[in-house]
Amino acid sequence: MKRVVIAGLACVAALARAGDGPVVAPRDPWVPPAVRAQPHSGHETRGEALRGQVERKLRESFEAADTEGRGTITREQARAAGLGVVADNFDAIDHARSGRVGFDDLKRFLRARGARTL
Repeated sequence: MKRVVIAGLACVAALARAGDGPVVAPRDPWVPPAVRAQPHSGHETRGEALRGQVERKLRESFEAADTEGRGTITREQARAAGLGVVADNFDAIDHARSGRVGFDDLKRFLRARGARTL
């Protein structure tokens, strides 16, 4: 499930990079089913607000993977939490070769691969 979330976040981030036009993601797994079932209010998140939501959701997933509360995670913690992007690219993210990566390391990695903001 978390791999789906990360893939969804990557798609939303790509859309956010594409411009500040409206982006509607009614199948966002973070939206409770009861809320998803409600008629669309017409409110769309764009620009900085959308980028802020993407970063917040990614940070929440990262922090949930940090089961030791150290502010960093190992490849194994990333994999166990379903953060496939982190686990699969761990060596590229872990520049210090410490065996642990922080959220700032992940942000640097994503920016280097085209994310406009995170």
